[in-house]
Amino acid sequence: MAKAWYSLRPNEIIKKATQKGFKDFGDIYFGTAIRGMPEPVSIIGDNNWDGKGNFLIKVNEANFNWITTSKLSPYYGKESKTTGPGGKERTYELAAGKIGGGKAVPLKVRFRKTGKLTKSVAGTQEQELGSAFIFDRALNDDAGWNEWQDIVKDDKTYPELVKIFKGSVPESWLISYFAQQKVLLNEVQPPKMSKFNRDGGFMDFIVKLINKKFKISNKDTWNPADIWIINGNQTAIENRIKNSMEGPHQTLQELNGILRQMFKDGEVMGISLKKTGPTAYYEKVNLDGLIPDTTEYNFDAPMSDFQSLFKIGSDGMFTQDVKISIDAPKENKTFVFQIKANDSGSTSGSNLKFEPTAKGSGTARLGKAPVDEVVELLKDAKSTAVFVNKYQNYPGTETAFTKTNKTKGEQYYKETVLPALLEGSDKIKSDMYNVDAVIANIKESYGTKMDKTTNVRAKLMGLDFFYQVSKLKQSKRNEFITDMIFLAQKKAFGKRPDFGPFGKIY
Repeated sequence: MAKAWYSLRPNEIIKKATQKGFKDFGDIYFGTAIRGMPEPVSIIGDNNWDGKGNFLIKVNEANFNWITTSKLSPYYGKESKTTGPGGKERTYELAAGKIGGGKAVPLKVRFRKTGKLTKSVAGTQEQELGSAFIFDRALNDDAGWNEWQDIVKDDKTYPELVKIFKGSVPESWLISYFAQQKVLLNEVQPPKMSKFNRDGGFMDFIVKLINKKFKISNKDTWNPADIWIINGNQTAIENRIKNSMEGPHQTLQELNGILRQMFKDGEVMGISLKKTGPTAYYEKVNLDGLIPDTTEYNFDAPMSDFQSLFKIGSDGMFTQDVKISIDAPKENKTFVFQIKANDSGSTSGSNLKFEPTAKGSGTARLGKAPVDEVVELLKDAKSTAVFVNKYQNYPGTETAFTKTNKTKGEQYYKETVLPALLEGSDKIKSDMYNVDAVIANIKESYGTKMDKTTNVRAKLMGLDFFYQVSKLKQSKRNEFITDMIFLAQKKAFGKRPDFGPFGKIY
């Protein structure tokens, strides 16, 4: 990600030069040319430039090529002889200006070609704070953007996003922000002057309340809302909720009922945010107060919907993940669970995580399914199926796999797990079905650069999970997988009726 000191966008670059004494720079020289660059989102200037020396401006390849070929290039002035290593820099000498009341000096602008500007990846906090800010601008300030590019051109919006992201804002997130605010205004319709809260404020209040009252340490296991829309006096709203929860007998379902009504009245609305493309969708979750019977959905889950690949790739090992793809005709979607190491870069081992995605009518990441609750669902299926999400139970080296591990080693997989998954009429999808060949690839994958003593373990754990699920009767397997899908979406169902109400933009 671009560093914070390279945070100036086109209008700010011009303003910076003007402030440092180069009065003609903006209008006569640089301003005309830079606004004609094909990709204005991929221009970023040195915020620490003090008016002396080269004013360094980073651009992507398309803008760099435009600089040297455009008919407007004379506005850049005289090109210096130095083009930098590999032809990645061009320095131009521009109009004279004054620095600190001193003598007139030429302004030198150095353009540097970089491939990093459009590849920035911000953390979750930055992304969600950006959403909250965009919502506030769209609703309360009537920003009135017609397309995502208008956000870049908006001098009251884009500089603030740069501050939030501490550098360049990826184009993909600008596209997502535009789509998110559009569907928010069309579908959610919060009242004017609503507050959009991500950190502190109501978020802090509700986190502390559920922790103190119901011993919930991770808010997202109850309600995955990333921001809260608050309309009215926040202190008064919090006091109403707090007073309703006083006493020893209040339940989480009662809190959910209060928040459902407040959501419908437009007072408090929790919104879960997923990154979108140009089109965003909106869904209300747990707002009707009805607890569905998951058996009504009847998601069919034969073992042929389970997948594991074993062929060795160019990195010297197979893919560490296993997948489950479940068709849901009633919802016009296919739910895909990717099961892999929670930390693939760990060199000491990692437990599994379940990351589901819905594909079809409105593709969306659903949020992680809490693995401990998945394991509990498996126990509830009343089978001999037993799975423990503990990487230490699985061999981390080829030696341990072949010789020292008696319960989760070569014999277990060769004689029990792999025959159950790769042979017979109800086998999983795979690119290899010969058990001996798969065992050979497991051994070959151990100790490779990509393994890190974690990734082969993750594959073994995923296969063991598959094997345990395969022991369920078909009806119980269907029920288990359907419950997993509801769990991942934080949709209330019979075994988890206490998920909170929220809207989801995806």
